[in-house]
Amino acid sequence: MEKTWFTVYGLSTEGYEITLKALEKGYTVSIVDEKLNSPIKFSKRILNYKSVDEFFGEENLAEITSLDEVIAKTKFILFCPKIRCEIEEVQNYYEKMLREVSQKIVKYSIVFFWIPLGENGQERIARIVYDYSGLKENELGIIFLPPFFETDTNYAGTIGNVEEGIKFWRELANVNISPLTLEKAERKFSLMVLEKISRYTTQMITLSDKDISSESQHYFNDIFSYYTDLKLIYYTTKRGTPLKSFSGTLLRNIESYPKNLVNYIKNIVKEKKLKPSRVRVIVLWSKSSYHVRPDFDEAGNKFMIMLQDVFPDVQLLSSDQLLHKKLLTTFNRNICIVVACSEKDFRVLEQQSIQSRDKVMVIKATLPPSRLE
Repeated sequence: MEKTWFTVYGLSTEGYEITLKALEKGYTVSIVDEKLNSPIKFSKRILNYKSVDEFFGEENLAEITSLDEVIAKTKFILFCPKIRCEIEEVQNYYEKMLREVSQKIVKYSIVFFWIPLGENGQERIARIVYDYSGLKENELGIIFLPPFFETDTNYAGTIGNVEEGIKFWRELANVNISPLTLEKAERKFSLMVLEKISRYTTQMITLSDKDISSESQHYFNDIFSYYTDLKLIYYTTKRGTPLKSFSGTLLRNIESYPKNLVNYIKNIVKEKKLKPSRVRVIVLWSKSSYHVRPDFDEAGNKFMIMLQDVFPDVQLLSSDQLLHKKLLTTFNRNICIVVACSEKDFRVLEQQSIQSRDKVMVIKATLPPSRLE
């Protein structure tokens, strides 16, 4: 017997992962392409796809239905579209989508938000949903559930009738959930973002000497994992407040990392007395284009532009692309510098048999950067 209908609004990696869990639990699941407003009804056939990139990269036979029909049947809605706009426009971007969706929501549904909105953003979004749905707080539950950092308890901001939603999410994700007000949940999430990033920035400052390394290595992708959240905290905080000043300092420190990494690579080239025109640089970073937050896309693109200002031959590849192209297992005429931007990519690289190793240098994009020759 099929369980309650569950809809994920947004073609995102995060939404896809939750979709798989709901399918395994026996729920009827649809996922909505937010650009086209077209829902796709999923079957257990998609469990064969490991990631959202793989699913949407393949020709699939998923059933397309109407948005009105799907939302009308849905008991639980997860709102997690990919951010496709400038940070300053995020609130209006989400509101535009929510106006249409909210008008179709039925009584006693529960909406989950898995999106960053900065200070007081969730309260404003909740009011939009209630206003456009025409429902009261006892008729519609809203749960702000940010992805916390592998903690034992996930703190959720809640408003309205949410008991069934908390029970549903506990069953779906197998996590403990502690309900708070929207304001308290936002504050708790902001605190965790700031604490995590401040640890990275402290290491950037204190471990600037390349001969010093930390016990735990944090890679480029770790440093930028909550970059969007940090920017939203900064842009939505009032001027003149300590939080504005502190988040701004962290933001500047984080944004300095790509430049410092490029300088580190330039120093190696200079030390080896090489000509940049005769050096190939491969940036190895397995980043998905479907994450809710555009952290990795933005950081990776800026890093590439900085490298291309120095080196004419620069490529951004995933570890799968690197293996497919066999770039390191064939003879290299020029010196090749490979920059591993995540631990996953470094591990893949570490397992490869590299020919002409004297012509290949591996750089771990960690805090601080280090190289293997």
